[in-house]
Amino acid sequence: MSKKIIAVNAGPRKGFNTDTLINEAIKGAESKGAEVVKFDLFRLERYTGCISCFGCKKEKNKGHCICRDGLTPVLDAIREADGLIIGSPNYLSEMTASFRALYERLIFQSLTYNLETPCCNQNPLPVLLM
Repeated sequence: MSKKIIAVNAGPRKGFNTDTLINEAIKGAESKGAEVVKFDLFRLERYTGCISCFGCKKEKNKGHCICRDGLTPVLDAIREADGLIIGSPNYLSEMTASFRALYERLIFQSLTYNLETPCCNQNPLPVLLM
């Protein structure tokens, strides 16, 4: 069974540096038999960063962001993946705001505020961040 890898471009320009690096990483993963699905954050429907609603902390939604917007399919795909590739250009010494929105939503949904089990993520992923 092949590994499923999610690739995320957090840069706005297709075909430029960040997109090129991600595409090369995808080629490498595919050459080893991985199935890769790519998302371009700047081409998704409108989305936001975490709104701190705490819906993901309720038992029935545990570990799942309940905010439904353009980022929902990306978060769902990452949850089912075996690996993650993320690329972002460096703007003003930081990643893009689009990256930050994904990062907030991806990480906050897994935090538990419980010292014994600080993370409810059932599937830790290897991540390549460019």
